[in-house]
Amino acid sequence: MGLVALALLFAAAGEPGIAIKAVPEQGYTAEIGTFDSASIGGVMERIKDVAAERCGAQGVRFGRHQFDTRVDTARNVILIENLKQNFICFDRSTDPYKPVAADWKASDEDTAGARAFVTRFLDLLERGDAAGIAMMDPLVELTQADWDGLRRAAMQHRTGSGGALSPQFRLWVNNPPETAYPGAYAYFSVIDDHPGIEGTCGGILVHRVRANEYRISQYDVQFISSALVEQQGLTADELDGLCQR
Repeated sequence: MGLVALALLFAAAGEPGIAIKAVPEQGYTAEIGTFDSASIGGVMERIKDVAAERCGAQGVRFGRHQFDTRVDTARNVILIENLKQNFICFDRSTDPYKPVAADWKASDEDTAGARAFVTRFLDLLERGDAAGIAMMDPLVELTQADWDGLRRAAMQHRTGSGGALSPQFRLWVNNPPETAYPGAYAYFSVIDDHPGIEGTCGGILVHRVRANEYRISQYDVQFISSALVEQQGLTADELDGLCQR
């Protein structure tokens, strides 16, 4: 990780600033402090703008994306802290990754293959098997420590044995602008019926590299404890709202 901040970009009043740091032989990292999760869309748009300005005529490819979360119980909102987004600049003329047609449609086999891939990933996460690291896109740069952290987050609110993690298919999307590469992506939410877990927020985005080959592009799952819901007296609608915030 580069130690020298090349720029600190100050946003409008009330918005956290974005620090851009050079990472030798790896590109750049955008860093930002604490903000409400409801602002994540605007924050990422600002990061995109900063990255585009830094890369100039070259294209921007986003890589490792990480942050911490916690619930602000006083305001009943999820806070995002210590967000870091890696990116590189690349030559568009030599880029091997090409978009799919705007009207590309996934087959039933594509959806089944993506679901099986995510099911296998969640099984490895459940068992703490680090083979799951290889299922992530290399640009994510997932380390053993990161993997251990994902498993701790999945386990920490459980109050008993039994239950399972399972994917729920949501949709396919073509060439989403927030991903590292163009192409076809499947989005899954995660069902967790372990004791002590009320529900989950977020989900898993899977890149269809080619027929029968998939990579996890983004893992963004937060586990909501039953204890939190009981302590705060949250209704089902309020729980849904918590995920939106």
